[in-house]
Amino acid sequence: MKIIKYDPTVCICIPTYNAAETILETLKSILDQTYKKIIINILDNASTDETIKIIKTIKDERIRIYENSQNVGAERNFSNCINEATGEYTAIFHADDIYEPEMIAEQVYYLNENPKVGAVFTEAITIDAIGNPTGKITLKTISCIEKYESATVYDFSTLFSSILKHGNFLVCPSAMVRTVIYKEEIKHWRGELFQSSADLDVWLRIASVHFVAILNKPLIRYRVDDRQFSSKVRKRIQSADFFLVTDYYLEKKNIQYKITDKDEINYKKLLIIDKLWRAINYFQYDNTENAKRLVPQLSDIKTLCFKSCAKRDILIMLTLIGFHLILFFGLNITGKIIIKHLRLRLNK
Repeated sequence: MKIIKYDPTVCICIPTYNAAETILETLKSILDQTYKKIIINILDNASTDETIKIIKTIKDERIRIYENSQNVGAERNFSNCINEATGEYTAIFHADDIYEPEMIAEQVYYLNENPKVGAVFTEAITIDAIGNPTGKITLKTISCIEKYESATVYDFSTLFSSILKHGNFLVCPSAMVRTVIYKEEIKHWRGELFQSSADLDVWLRIASVHFVAILNKPLIRYRVDDRQFSSKVRKRIQSADFFLVTDYYLEKKNIQYKITDKDEINYKKLLIIDKLWRAINYFQYDNTENAKRLVPQLSDIKTLCFKSCAKRDILIMLTLIGFHLILFFGLNITGKIIIKHLRLRLNK
């Protein structure tokens, strides 16, 4: 166990909306942390279920409840978290995840020991609606500026390059940020520009001034549930909000000159994969015409296989080929079964 020589106050903010089914387990995992010098701000976004009633059954003087009179949207509620943050470090946790007992202590220790790091994340175990493990979000294939035994460290260039290759691999509710950075540099989540991917913009803004680190251990059980908003995003037919962020930064001249040919190839891969999933979603919704219109061309396989023998890239290529065959032969029922199986393989 690491010895924390300096124990600053940590502000845990939890934006909630109709979280009655999970909030008790989430709060228990926070109250059971080995690091005790915390304040818990709950910012409820006009829940219509028993979220607030359940929270009030917990008698702990560290819990403070802020209730919105009306729903202001997720991104604005995250900005409210920043407004109410106190203490030296702030973490905005989600109301349906579970936090390992050592998580806050590990992050406090790391930020104390590394003053140039502005935000620290962790790896994650993914869980389903009832808490069963479904996978792991790890960093073994992610490029970085430095990798130590305890953490992987990024500056803006290495972080952005990795995001152009892998998408947003930063686990949002695992982030602990220096409160002064949230209040004086970030100030608010730009949901008006980036919608559901406003968190990625926040991490890139932090990385443009400070180092960003990820602890090389899974300290959060991150819930991926079909009922979540994030699940609805994965089933979308519109382009992912992720590209609102990447395109915004790619338009900046001070970033353009740093983009390599490899970065461009990697980003093109992400665009192809996004089109493929949107086409598949159209197909799942029985809209074959739009699926055919949107599905990437087989010629795009050249980009997908560019110097890559990665298992995921191979599965994506097989999915693209298989989907073309499904559309060509009109295999609606069988095709949906095949696609479901491929989705499960790709999510492992």
